[in-house]
Amino acid sequence: MSAAKAGVLWQLGLGLFTALLTAQTIVFAVSADPETVWPSFLDLVEETGLVIWLTAGTLSVIIPAAADITGRGGFLADLGVGLVVAQLFLGIDSLQSLLRVLAGEGRQNFLGRLATEELRRASRTGRPVRVDRAHALMGLLAAVETAIDGADVAALGRRMTEVSNHARDDRHAEVVRWRLALLTFFIERVGRAVLYHDLTGDAARVALPHLIDGALHSSYRLTELTGAAAAPGERVSEVEAAVTLGQVCRVIGWLQQAAHERLQDRPDDVSARQVISSVAYGRLRIVQFVDPDAPGFFRQPDDPWPYGLSDPTAVLVWLWSMCEFGGSWVGSGLYVLAEVITGEKFYGNYWNDDCIFTEIERRIGVDGSRPHRAGDRRASAAVAACGGLPNIALELCTTVIAGLRNARFTPPAGFEQDPAYSADRRYLRSQITMFATYDCLPDPDSALDWLSTALSQFPSRLSLWHMVHSAIKIAGQASALDLYGPHARPAAAVLAALCGLQMHRPHHAEELIGRLPEPLVAGALQLARFALTTEGPADPVMLTWAPREAERLGDPAAQRRELHGIVESVLR
Repeated sequence: MSAAKAGVLWQLGLGLFTALLTAQTIVFAVSADPETVWPSFLDLVEETGLVIWLTAGTLSVIIPAAADITGRGGFLADLGVGLVVAQLFLGIDSLQSLLRVLAGEGRQNFLGRLATEELRRASRTGRPVRVDRAHALMGLLAAVETAIDGADVAALGRRMTEVSNHARDDRHAEVVRWRLALLTFFIERVGRAVLYHDLTGDAARVALPHLIDGALHSSYRLTELTGAAAAPGERVSEVEAAVTLGQVCRVIGWLQQAAHERLQDRPDDVSARQVISSVAYGRLRIVQFVDPDAPGFFRQPDDPWPYGLSDPTAVLVWLWSMCEFGGSWVGSGLYVLAEVITGEKFYGNYWNDDCIFTEIERRIGVDGSRPHRAGDRRASAAVAACGGLPNIALELCTTVIAGLRNARFTPPAGFEQDPAYSADRRYLRSQITMFATYDCLPDPDSALDWLSTALSQFPSRLSLWHMVHSAIKIAGQASALDLYGPHARPAAAVLAALCGLQMHRPHHAEELIGRLPEPLVAGALQLARFALTTEGPADPVMLTWAPREAERLGDPAAQRRELHGIVESVLR
């Protein structure tokens, strides 16, 4: 191109550049929030390719102008033509990208990819996974806190959707682990904000279902990336996914229990009601998906966990967490345990005192060594690692009893049919008899032996708690809620042993009470008054080992009689 045309060329480039820059400025002014922390301005610049376009546009003006000033055409003018065309296409593409990321589905996809990229950066720090301390996630966490502080339910819902919707697109197991930790963190954070920080209850209704579904998809994605098809160094079992699902169930149980507490003081608390509604459905969905053959539940082609859990150890880890905080659907979890550990469904009804553990023992033996329908030895290894079926039943019973609500709770209007508020004594009884119907303590000596080992928790002792604690530690995910084993719940452990004896040999239960140390009797009586009866006082359960404090409960002989009477009454 001749030098005479170079003047026209650089003016054309400048005009196109100015027009596109004006258009981008208008779009930014109308659509962008100057105070946003998520996404940041730099994130938008990178996504829209703005720097590349500005560079091309600047050169498309400078180079033809240089050819015009020097009077030299040829190469400079020809290069200017290419740059003018390139900056036109780059400018149009940048404008389209900007329009796409500032609204609608395009913005949601962009922010989902951005969240994934931040998780990828955070995953490079390795384990343990501490979401609240990850510098790479500060932008996303700040955006969530801003939405909570401003009670912006729509923005909060969008943030939760962005994190959960891309769970199936992760390509690396470490990213999945961080996404699972982030989802669990958000479930706890949103629930806590609704219950205690005056965030509207609509936030629970909008955000929690997305987060729970995201955890289901992400946990299954972890098994896909670390299963049989994974590289040997990354291959793990279902246990790690079960740890995360269990953590979600623990947080859900805690939110349910906290919401129930609030409704006792404020029966018209809309926020607490919406939390209960949101998490109860989410807990049921988790139970349905981990069940290999959930009755009345039909999976869709895109659903996670198409075959449910198959590893007995994973089911035991998940079930222990289900029993925490008086959580719902524990009975359904026991049916899942029976099917996975024996390879065959249990068709009895624990409401009618059909014992799931007795049937499991009949099929595979007390130590799991007898082959049944399962084609491998995983059930035997899992049961042996927990110290046998009796130990599993007693530790799960201890966990359930420790989380029972105050028996004096009254159902607020609209919750009369909620099992967690049921005034029907059969519901409370079923919570205990689903374990106590298993005749695993033949006499008081065996009960004392179990209590002595369970409460001491020797490192060499095989137990379900040790297996669960080890699995959580290996997974490297910090729990939002503290973990407690039977050794930290002596009152519940005593009641679990008493209920097992009372169910089959009442005179042995009475003998056991007579042989227990006074502090154990006092602690068990406090918990029994709180959770198993509506008669008499029910102070909050605060175990004290000082004999002077235990005197507040009355004469030791009267304490033993009252404790036996409560246990006898609840199992009648």
